[in-house]
Amino acid sequence: MESEIDLRSLLGMVRRQIWLILSLVISLTAITAIITYSLEPRYSASALVFVDTSTQSILEPDAAMQNGSTDNARVESEVAILRSNGVLVDVVNSQNLVADDEFGVKVGLLDRLLQMIRLKKVEPPDPSEAVAGVLNNFREAIAVSRDGPTYLISVTVTSKNREKAARLANALTETYIRRQVDSKVAATVASRDTLQKQVDNARSTIAASARNVDDFILSNINDLREQGSSSVGTLYDQLTRIQQERREGLSQVETIDETLKRNDLAALVQNLESQAAQELARQRETLAAELSSASPDTTAAFDLREELQRLDAAIAEEGRRALSSLRSDVRNFEQQESSVSTELINAVLASDLPDETLSAIYGLRQTAEGARREFDDLSARLQRLDTLAALQMADSRVVSEALAPRNPSYPKKQLILPLAAIMALALGVGLAFVREHFVGGFTNEDQVSTVLRLPLASITPRETDEPARKEDGGQSLSDIVIRSPLSMFAESVRRIRVAIDRHLYKTHGIPGEGSGGTVIMVSSALPNEGKSTIALSLARTYALSGKRTLIIDCDLRKPSLHRHLGLEPSTGFVEFLRGSDTAATLPKLTVTDVPTGLTVLLAGRRGNFATDELFMGSEMAKMIAVARRNFDYVVLDTPPVEPVVDGLYLARYADVIAFVVKWAVTPQTSAKRAVAALQESAPDGTPIIAVLNQQERAKLFGYYSYSDYYVE
Repeated sequence: MESEIDLRSLLGMVRRQIWLILSLVISLTAITAIITYSLEPRYSASALVFVDTSTQSILEPDAAMQNGSTDNARVESEVAILRSNGVLVDVVNSQNLVADDEFGVKVGLLDRLLQMIRLKKVEPPDPSEAVAGVLNNFREAIAVSRDGPTYLISVTVTSKNREKAARLANALTETYIRRQVDSKVAATVASRDTLQKQVDNARSTIAASARNVDDFILSNINDLREQGSSSVGTLYDQLTRIQQERREGLSQVETIDETLKRNDLAALVQNLESQAAQELARQRETLAAELSSASPDTTAAFDLREELQRLDAAIAEEGRRALSSLRSDVRNFEQQESSVSTELINAVLASDLPDETLSAIYGLRQTAEGARREFDDLSARLQRLDTLAALQMADSRVVSEALAPRNPSYPKKQLILPLAAIMALALGVGLAFVREHFVGGFTNEDQVSTVLRLPLASITPRETDEPARKEDGGQSLSDIVIRSPLSMFAESVRRIRVAIDRHLYKTHGIPGEGSGGTVIMVSSALPNEGKSTIALSLARTYALSGKRTLIIDCDLRKPSLHRHLGLEPSTGFVEFLRGSDTAATLPKLTVTDVPTGLTVLLAGRRGNFATDELFMGSEMAKMIAVARRNFDYVVLDTPPVEPVVDGLYLARYADVIAFVVKWAVTPQTSAKRAVAALQESAPDGTPIIAVLNQQERAKLFGYYSYSDYYVE
């Protein structure tokens, strides 16, 4: 039941504040739509990169596989590399983004204006500054992130152009892959260069060892011939001849190679000492002589030149064949030299030589063999690094290239507009709630009880029909209690009467003969809250029930009862309170409401004097005392509490106070201040009851839903 009541209250609040809510929803949604459709669309294209952490290191092929934590660190490192300045700068340069309309460096609007009015000369930026500016612009347009816990990296580029977005995303991944390969190749080449130095040193060691052996044998050849075997001398002579032939061959190789590089065919023929080359040279001399005597532009001259070119090519080819043959001979000499040198050393070691000589030769041989083994090992490793550098591959690869997107990624109109409408609706409902519960006033019983800490006597409906006009021009909503005694309004006024009588019974018991009439004060916090209508309607219901009832218009600053009743205002009440009319009595000052028999004491506008002083005087006390003796109920229609203090002085005479608040209008703060002031001014224990006035007639709320019980 409570949830149903809360829902009804919420729906009622929305219905009452519908224009506020709709205006906010429409205006904010329209503004959002205008801003959204005015924004330049941006397109996002994404490429997907896979990082293969299982690839073993080239330089450490036997290294163990890495664990999961290391893999995660590896992927995160690759994400950082993709965002690095090195990769981005390469893309900026390769795609010429410095001159791009979107990412390039632009002259600011202020600088352009200053240049137009000749107050500033805009200089082109420095190349490094231009690249830095473009780099910052490009960095803002990219997003690199790991796709969850996977080994996939998403690379997204946002641009005003859909094709450019895809092109830059692919360029970024390609640059990253290329730099990864280049980095691995550079590492391999660096290791190769280091190893090459070691190979060169090993080659020098081999040569030095060979020279040491040769020098030892040369210095001791005579002794070796005499003391060694007979083959030592023969092998030494053979080795000397082979070394001489090798040196001559190397000299010829260098000479012919140099002539080929210079394209000196005459020197080449002379150095070759080949009959074929000499024959080609004689043919060339003959053709050259014929060409010199022929006309330059004839067919014969053209043919002769072609034949000369053919002979030149043939001579060069003959030189290359001879060079290849000489290099082969040199290699054979080297092999023979190595073989004969080994045989010579073995023969020496097998000879009957002194121990010191054999030890020296053996040590030199061991040194040479160790240098050779080291050289061979280093050479093999060097060759392997050369192969690996040529076959190097990246650890990462692109698994999905970026494609030009069909729809823009910004702004997301399908999301922004509904979200803006929902937020505007929420804001509208929130403002409506604040307006009703904190700014606009009271809209339900709980508010009255919670905020004012007063019992709610009744909720009176808002009457939209024009009240009946009297012949003298008077009109009042209180006429409804006469015309339609079974209406909602009349019933709500009778509920006020029941609440007053209930509180009086709790405090004073059942009134007896001679106990005196009850003074009911009707007040409000602010003007125009329907206080006078409620007071007159309440007094009329008492009169219609047969009770002797008096209503006094105590609002001397802005009296209104005379308008409700269609009567002329009277100054007799004011004169009585001032003491200027000593002959005035209550019967002389009052008039009778003919339809109900209600006795009415009218008031007129004040003069140039404070009205609160009139209610402080003894005359008012006398008036109340007389009224108590002659009437069962005395209703005081008092001025609002917030603007004037008159009502606070009248509260001292009240047996019960009916405090009127206007539905959804009376500010809660004003009502709280007024109630507090009345509680301080009224006698201790004086009950104060609340009346919620002019509620909208809706079937959603309270007892007004039982409309079948009322006759309008």
